[in-house]
Amino acid sequence: MLLLAQAIINVHEKIAWQDYASDSPYPDQHSLTLNEIKGSPEKLERFRNEFTHQMYNTVINDEMQRLEQEL
Repeated sequence: MLLLAQAIINVHEKIAWQDYASDSPYPDQHSLTLNEIKGSPEKLERFRNEFTHQMYNTVINDEMQRLEQEL
């Protein structure tokens, strides 16, 4: 997981996401640096959860687009 975080940070300089779960009209912005992830098991778990969620969404979106093209 740390190697994955390192690879993302090497490309994007940070790991960032928007929290759409809040009731705010503008989603909260969050980001983590590699030092924060390395120094905190809770933040590593947060990164893992966010990454898994994003990958799941990407796979679902890709599959939906493929199915739409078949129609």
